[in-house]
Amino acid sequence: MEAEPKWLLTDEEKNNFIETLTPNLTVLRTKAQISQEELANLIGVSRQTYSSIERKVRKMSWSTYLSLVLFYDHNEKTHKMIRQLSIFPRELFIRFNDGTDYSNPELSGLLGNDAKTVVEYLDEQAKVAIRALVMVEYARCRTKNNGMSVE
Repeated sequence: MEAEPKWLLTDEEKNNFIETLTPNLTVLRTKAQISQEELANLIGVSRQTYSSIERKVRKMSWSTYLSLVLFYDHNEKTHKMIRQLSIFPRELFIRFNDGTDYSNPELSGLLGNDAKTVVEYLDEQAKVAIRALVMVEYARCRTKNNGMSVE
């Protein structure tokens, strides 16, 4: 049985994802406040192996890449950075989910367990409208909480 194309990644695709993460390893690790020893233990490699990857002496494996992305994306201190630098392979996860972006924090955070069902029915215009509404309400609440009510 042949795998579906959405599950197949070329070596070039994997290399591109790895090359995007590699130059940011030291900054991400420092921001996460984790030592090379602790991180290496967490992702299942030796400290020496991790150190050589961070110093760009050795190329990381695909499984190491996935482990690091998982750790940094789910770490409160590095989540925003990994998303802003486009290190998180969002387009890859959208592909794995048949074109739907379930990682949208505005939607999944507000809708909880129902997010997947609701998102399936939203078109791009609806998603943009929801994002705009959330940002307007965020600005209103932030201004109100800073003692400068705009109401």
